[in-house]
Amino acid sequence: MPRSMRKRTVVLLVATAAFVLMFAQWRINSRPLSAADSENLTNPLPGLSAQQRKDFDDGLAEFSDVEKAEDGLGPVFNGKSCAECHAVPSVGGSEPNVGVARETRIGRIFNGAFDPLDGSVPGSVNRGGGLLQQRAIDLPGCHLKGEVVPPEATIVSLRNSTPLFGAGLIEAIPDGTILANQSNGGRPNYVLNPDTGGTELGRFGWKAQVATVHQFAGDAYLNELGVTNPSFPKENLPQGEPIPAGCDTVHDPEDDGSGVTAFANFMRFLAPVPPRLPATPEVQSGQQLFTQVGCASCHVPMMMTGANSVAALDKKPVNLFSDLLLHDVGTGDGIEQGQAKGNDFRTAPLWGLSRRDRYMHDGRSNTIEKAILRHGGEAQHAINLLAGLSRSDYAQLLSFLGSL
Repeated sequence: MPRSMRKRTVVLLVATAAFVLMFAQWRINSRPLSAADSENLTNPLPGLSAQQRKDFDDGLAEFSDVEKAEDGLGPVFNGKSCAECHAVPSVGGSEPNVGVARETRIGRIFNGAFDPLDGSVPGSVNRGGGLLQQRAIDLPGCHLKGEVVPPEATIVSLRNSTPLFGAGLIEAIPDGTILANQSNGGRPNYVLNPDTGGTELGRFGWKAQVATVHQFAGDAYLNELGVTNPSFPKENLPQGEPIPAGCDTVHDPEDDGSGVTAFANFMRFLAPVPPRLPATPEVQSGQQLFTQVGCASCHVPMMMTGANSVAALDKKPVNLFSDLLLHDVGTGDGIEQGQAKGNDFRTAPLWGLSRRDRYMHDGRSNTIEKAILRHGGEAQHAINLLAGLSRSDYAQLLSFLGSL
């Protein structure tokens, strides 16, 4: 039976079982979130057509489906399903705190340029590329090990999976709207989109290194699950070495494009987190302070989508609290992606902040306050103003952030 047909026969079962599994995994491995105990945030955008709602449901099932070697998993990989890495507080969120799915990105400076150790830099070596695949399939005659940081790598960065809620709304924001925020000092990241062969404005990922949800899906299918697809048709080489015989049993592309499309449909039609928590007087005062000290110059509260053939995405407000541009705020990890330099990060969207329990690219900050205090660089002026706030004003600012 073709792979795509086999999966469709278990759509409802997989979706239900996966959601229960992911919810249980979050409850076990994460601290309680302030308003999430009774919430399911994995919801479709309001206003979808019947076909779009079906595409969302089918995409959720595919997103949650556990891949196997006979589906093309591996030979090296980080997760067996997308939902494994996007599970907190429900499917489509960030990763559970189990230490398995966290990305490890590597590189070095070689002859004055960034080298992702993928063999693309003349004179350098191939050690499997800039993203480690830390797990491997185990088949009769194939006993690979997951990749480890090679000795050549002098730059190592841990990355949390970014939440995907509202991704379709972000994708639907016109380029011009995003670029208008450059007056605040932000810089765009123009990246190659393999789906079109052209260079496009990046808006997803920690360094805005991905332009569209379809590209995001194809990239994740290959680099996180090890499944080749029309957008990314070449297998990753384990630690840069040839794939041993018997370790890759499915012809490329292992996904015919239907899986990637389903992933993209799920992300495109996934609703943002529910409305903010109640806007108490303290929260309202905190939002005013957020703007006064300059945080809102990068964490832009709202942008609008443009005209869109999907009614649910047509001229809608996007309350994401980000300019989607690159800034150096003193938390750089040395990794370069596209035009993003080692010190650059995309302004992280703050919507859904109250439903998270770890912050910043590496998850090292376990409170909002700790995340704030790590800011410097282009954010230093705002940090200095924050330091001058009274205790009560600072508490109001934190109340506002906790309401998002």
